[in-house]
Amino acid sequence: MIVYLLAIASPTHAVPAEMYYTGFAGQDKRAQDYRKNWGGSEQGSRYTNGDSYFGIKLDVGVNNGGPLFFTHYSYMGYDPHFITDQYTNYFTNNQNIAKINYKYCVANPNHYKGYGEDAWGLTASDGPYDYSADEPLPGRDAGKLAPTGAISSFPYTPEESMKALRNYYYNYGSFLWGEYGFKDAFNLTDNWCSEIYMGLNQAPMVVMIENYRTGLIWKLFMQNEEIREGMKKLEEAGKD
Repeated sequence: MIVYLLAIASPTHAVPAEMYYTGFAGQDKRAQDYRKNWGGSEQGSRYTNGDSYFGIKLDVGVNNGGPLFFTHYSYMGYDPHFITDQYTNYFTNNQNIAKINYKYCVANPNHYKGYGEDAWGLTASDGPYDYSADEPLPGRDAGKLAPTGAISSFPYTPEESMKALRNYYYNYGSFLWGEYGFKDAFNLTDNWCSEIYMGLNQAPMVVMIENYRTGLIWKLFMQNEEIREGMKKLEEAGKD
C-alpha cells in the first residue's frame, strides 16, 4: 500500500489517485488471478474479503489475513487510523488481522510446541530450511514464530503483544535474545533458532512500539503537507 500512497502524494511526479483502485485495490481479472496465485485460494481475491474467522470479520485481505507483515511495513509512518478507502478503515482491518492471527495460534491446529496466548504471530521470517512467509493456515504454518509478528502488532493488540514480548525475553531469552535484540525466529518443535538478526523485522518492532506508546512516528510523518494532500486525493477518488 505504501508504494501507492507515496506515489499519489508525490509533489513532483504524482500518479492519479484513481490508480489505487485500479492497481493496489484493483478487482479486474488480472488482479484477481494474482491474488489467487499468491494466496492459493479465492478468499480475498477481489481485494475485499467479508468472511469471519474466529468470530472476527475481515473486510480486506487474502485468506484469513495472511502474514502479519502486511499490517506493519506500510503503517510505520502512515497512521492507519487515518487511512480509510471504499472498503475499510485500515487500523480496524489491521487490528482484526492481528487478532485472527493470535486466535489461530492459541487454537494451534497443527499442535506445534510453544504456541499459545504468549507465543504467536505468524509472518515472514528466516526458517530452519529457508526464508518463508508463514500465515495462520494449517498448510502455511511451519511451526516457527518470529518475535516481530506479535511485537510489531503492539498498536493493534497491546495486551497480547506484551505477553509475547515478556515470554520471549524471560523464558526464551537465553537463546532468542542477543546483542541486537531478538533473533529473527525460532521453532520449538524442531528445536531451532535463527542465528541472524534481520533488520527488515527489527525495525517494525522499534517503530511500532513507539507508535503504541506515544504515536511519535505517526505524528511526525502525518504532519507532512504532501502526505496530507495525498490522503485528500485518495479520499476524493473513493467518492467517484
